[in-house]
Amino acid sequence: MRIFVVSIILLIANVLQSTLFDIIRIRGIGPNLSVIIIVSFALLRGSKEGAIIGFAAGLLADIIFGVSRGYLALIGACIGYFCGKFNKDFYSENLVLPFMLTLISTIVYGLAVSLPFILRGKLNYIYFIKDIILPETIYTMILSIIVYQIVYVINRAIERNENTNRKIF
Repeated sequence: MRIFVVSIILLIANVLQSTLFDIIRIRGIGPNLSVIIIVSFALLRGSKEGAIIGFAAGLLADIIFGVSRGYLALIGACIGYFCGKFNKDFYSENLVLPFMLTLISTIVYGLAVSLPFILRGKLNYIYFIKDIILPETIYTMILSIIVYQIVYVINRAIERNENTNRKIF
């Protein structure tokens, strides 16, 4: 059940990112729904599931948007693993930690995506950071408050369903 629901959420996020959020871009910048979902599930489920969901989200983004296969999957898995480390000390209803981890993860994701271009010398990194990464980070952080609460409700429903199905006696 959990695998099916997370797969549907990832598919919906990628469809929304490539259709609806492509239309409502602000100055050519849109939010990164994959990072929000990776951070949300990693915080709620831990580093192991965060890495798996990050890998799946990155692989899906590689297939849909990327040029190379596996690079975004590796970045997503690392983000999911890192954010999942905060699971044990995290109070689920608190919105500050998801907000801050989304900030850090979006910046890391943007820098990691631009790294191959920077290494080849084909990118003005000051322009890229100032005009692309920072606005995308702000847009993603604002949207993360809403998406995290939706993921939190879905995760609680899944956990409640799993607990009722496991109780035999």
